Amino acid sequence: MADSYRMEFAVPMVGFALGWPIEWLIQRFPLGEGTPPSVRRRWLMAGLTAGLFAALTWQIGIEPQLAPALLLTALIVPASVIDINHRIIPNLINYPGAVLVFVVACIAQPDRIAEFAISGILCFLFLGTAWLVSPKGMGLGDVKMALMIGLGTGRYAYVALLFGFIASTALSAYLLLRLGAKARKATFPFGPFLAFGTEVALLWGPPLSRHLIGF
Repeated sequence: MADSYRMEFAVPMVGFALGWPIEWLIQRFPLGEGTPPSVRRRWLMAGLTAGLFAALTWQIGIEPQLAPALLLTALIVPASVIDINHRIIPNLINYPGAVLVFVVACIAQPDRIAEFAISGILCFLFLGTAWLVSPKGMGLGDVKMALMIGLGTGRYAYVALLFGFIASTALSAYLLLRLGAKARKATFPFGPFLAFGTEVALLWGPPLSRHLIGF
């Protein structure tokens, strides 16, 4: 019991340590452009990552499935912030991240290997279709990020996508009400909304599925 409490306390500290260098990444992506350093942003990213790590640890517990949830969170936070600042989600996060998340998820829950693989492919195809239909409305980086999310969330990937789209639709409606016709020309990155939906799926995927589709 004491070891469990120590681990629960240590996990947010690990999150803080992982979140601290995110500011360094933001300053360097995309390559060649750069971003002015921000002490406030550094503390915000470190605190956000630590808070998410704490919430996941509290909700999931010290269980094998906590590992892929933490890894996925550690990847989507910097991806989202880079997307906000530069409208790009680096392949250096998406490609290695997808492989790492899938491997760790399969090690944690080997009975769900096929589920993780199928979910990743379906998420990739779903957002890939949206990208083909409207390249200006959906970035290819979002499609690759969806692959990583599906590989890490499995059957609850639809919760991540659903709440990501709900959040982005809510922002669109707010802008439309506030700006009127001018809002139709407004654009915003979709990565942060995917990240939001992913955290919803990681934290409350099972109960939400039971309420949404009885699954």
